[in-house]
Amino acid sequence: MKKRICILCLLTVFSIGFLSAKVKMSLDVGPVYTYFGSRTTHSSENKSSWATHTGGLNVLFGVEFVQNFGAYGTVNFAFGQKIITKNRVGNNNHKVITIDRGNEDLTYVIDSQFGFFYVFHPVKKMDLTLGLGLGIGGSGRNNTYTKLFVTTKEEKSQVNIGGGVNLNVSYMFTKMVGIYGGISDTLYAPVYTKTVTKTGNTSTTAEDKSASGKIAHSLNIKAGVQFVF
Repeated sequence: MKKRICILCLLTVFSIGFLSAKVKMSLDVGPVYTYFGSRTTHSSENKSSWATHTGGLNVLFGVEFVQNFGAYGTVNFAFGQKIITKNRVGNNNHKVITIDRGNEDLTYVIDSQFGFFYVFHPVKKMDLTLGLGLGIGGSGRNNTYTKLFVTTKEEKSQVNIGGGVNLNVSYMFTKMVGIYGGISDTLYAPVYTKTVTKTGNTSTTAEDKSASGKIAHSLNIKAGVQFVF
């Protein structure tokens, strides 16, 4: 009974301290560069991958609710056209690797992280924020090509779930406005892939709900304006 009362008192004190703590909220908005790569192992002698360079918008919202500790959510919307595809067939003794570089109609990457962070204060007005979070995203590529006077449009998309790290450095010019720069790195498992192929009036759809043999990686470099409330 005494232990329960002590635990209840500790939880009450912690709750009061949590609720009465000064909450610091921040909003980061700026451009982002995203390198995304996805690889599939079809078998030990058959592997394929694709990668793209994209650019877009980064938004991060953070809440520091305990001294130096807090939670954050960030999302990146990035688009491009440049793509690199790689196919490997064979074993280590005899293999054929084919690499193609070019442009497609559209490549896109949507990254998001939700997690917790810790803030370091190396110098006055400067914060170094390190966060770890759950990663949820989507990516895809659209391409149109013509072969033997027949035009085909192919749309490939995938849903990615994983985890990653987010590192930001910010400097405040005033109490409410500053600048930031940072990097986020997320490792994904593509849990769902979909390919839609349209040739003339004919459309076919292929779906794969297995993450076996698949891995994806997203690297983001960002900078912009930070607002503190």
